Amino acid sequence: MRAFFSLLVTVLVLTSCNDGDIITTELDFDNTYKACGDLVLYKTKTSPNESLSLQLTGVDLETFFETQPIEPGSLLVELVLIQQPTITINGTTNRFNYRTYNTEPVNLFCNDIPPANPGVTNDYSSNVGTVLFTTNLVEDDNDGIPAAFEDENLDGDNDPSTMPTDTDGDGLPNYLDPDDDGDNVNTSTENPNYSVELGLSDAQDTDGDGTPDYLDTDDDADDVLTRNEESISQNNNPTDDITNSAVGPDYLNAEVAESFTTTTYKAHTIRQEFSIQLVLSGIVLPVLIQDTLDFGFLDSPITSKTRTVTPTF
Repeated sequence: MRAFFSLLVTVLVLTSCNDGDIITTELDFDNTYKACGDLVLYKTKTSPNESLSLQLTGVDLETFFETQPIEPGSLLVELVLIQQPTITINGTTNRFNYRTYNTEPVNLFCNDIPPANPGVTNDYSSNVGTVLFTTNLVEDDNDGIPAAFEDENLDGDNDPSTMPTDTDGDGLPNYLDPDDDGDNVNTSTENPNYSVELGLSDAQDTDGDGTPDYLDTDDDADDVLTRNEESISQNNNPTDDITNSAVGPDYLNAEVAESFTTTTYKAHTIRQEFSIQLVLSGIVLPVLIQDTLDFGFLDSPITSKTRTVTPTF
């Protein structure tokens, strides 16, 4: 879906008779921007050909992803973002530009060799204004189950982040835990089979005990914990211990009940999605005065990250 922000731009057009006609134009850009270099943030459009760009000095984009645990010293709680300071536009080290072109603004930014003739018809720079970045972080265990379905909602607020369910008691709530039952087999591997239509009613339940495999510590009901069914290779991965290939892994084979005592959990990977919104205030250009300009959200692969934690056994 295309989202827009609008600016009222007053352009003085010089005609052959120089009659000082005033034309108002509404600019509409996508609600995303791109980044390159040290540090240029920009967005372009056609029909008409225009660009908005912000160049900042001494700003490291990686600092926007800095986080700290809600409980200092704990690796197993949600993280909160470190507040970013407001940046001042001064027209020299920090500059904001609005440009128009007589050609499509293609490959104008982020190139070692810029185009020889970019076709700039107007270039306006603001010497004042403030820059505010707001970063939001959403974490997920990427196990195929929406967070809302991984919470027993005992507090009745329909928010999995408050009083969260932690089935295996490893300190990592289910909606952030790739292995909800702590059996060293990922929830996604245990086929929860979530769907919008059926929810989790079709989840795999190998032993038919009414507890789906992804929440069952003994999937085949052979009285050996799934995480201990590693008689072939002890590597915190019961999925590769297979005595009978026709049946599958031993932890799903009730006829195999050899036990190897596991003393550690495997490392857990949590997916992180950052959204970095940029808002400019007090921008003043000869042809543009805008109290607040929503520049949009950063469009970049670097906003997708992961963190790894290993729960204490």
